Formats: sequence, structure tokens, C-alpha cells
Amino acid sequence: MKVKELIVEIIESLVVSFIVIMLIYMLVASVEVVVGPSMEPNFYSGERILVDRITKKLFPLKRGEIVVFFPPNDNESHYIKRIVGMPGDIFKIIDCGVVISKDGERFKLDESYLGEGTCTEGNIKIREGHSIRIEDNQYALLGDNREESLDSRILGFVDKKRIIGRVVFRFWPLNKVGFVN
Repeated sequence: MKVKELIVEIIESLVVSFIVIMLIYMLVASVEVVVGPSMEPNFYSGERILVDRITKKLFPLKRGEIVVFFPPNDNESHYIKRIVGMPGDIFKIIDCGVVISKDGERFKLDESYLGEGTCTEGNIKIREGHSIRIEDNQYALLGDNREESLDSRILGFVDKKRIIGRVVFRFWPLNKVGFVN
């Protein structure tokens, strides 16, 4: 094999590999870096996560899942938050917690993933003690570190089309590698 043929073959392999990797990144999964303290104590700034972009189209999103999304009016930033309110829920923040009413049932959301003593308080878009119905294809997304989170209480509910995908795996730091429940 001539040197010229070898160089052409290497370049072709690199181009094809690059195209395949970009297609996977754009359509199937993406790597994200957690920025800020909004998901502590479950995720810390600098951690690397894998976001599944496909299954949100195949399976319904569920309460408690962690997702990455574009905040309203910003198509560049990516935020990581937890789904706490689903389409059709009557959503209310009261007595340091979240109360959900749906289909004649009413319950206080069990948020065992929060740090001990965490108090959920209302803000601009979701005010303390006010009930709000979550519209179809919208979700209430809150950070686990409620005191340090820019989330639905300030941004409002998030449209499903702005959700990039589910967080499925953490691969950095090495001592926390594993699937995300």
C-alpha cells in the first residue's frame, strides 16, 4: 500500500467516525456538565452526565426523573432539574412542600431525594399557597437544592419540547460512576 493511499484511508476513517459521533450526539445522547449548586446534594458542579435524547419520544416522562432542558427564551443554556409536576396536575407549594391534586386525589409529594431540612418556598411564577394547573405538555421542574435553584418557581412551567432528555448515567467523578435512577 502506498503512503498516499494510507493517508486517504485514514482521513476517510476520521471523517466517517466524526459524522457518526456527531449523529449520535445530536440524535441519541449527549454529554453534559453540571453547572452550579442547584441539584446538590445529588449532583455537584463539574460532574459529567449522559443525557438520553431518544426515550422521551418513546416513553412518557415521569415524576421524579432528572432531565436537562433549555430554559424559556434561551436556546443555548442547558439546565438540569427534577420533574415534580406533570401535565394535568394541580400544583401547589405550601408548608415547605409540594402538594399535588389530580384525578380527585391530593397528596404531598414525597421528596426523599432532598437534603434534610429542605424547605420548598414559592417565588415569582409559582407563589406560596396558590394552586396552578399544569397545562398539557408542560412540566414543573425544580432543583434539589431549593434555596439555590433557578427553576419553575421563577421560570414557570417548561414545555416538553424544551426538554432535551433524561439524565441516565453519571461518568465523572469516577467514585460516582453509575446509572441515575
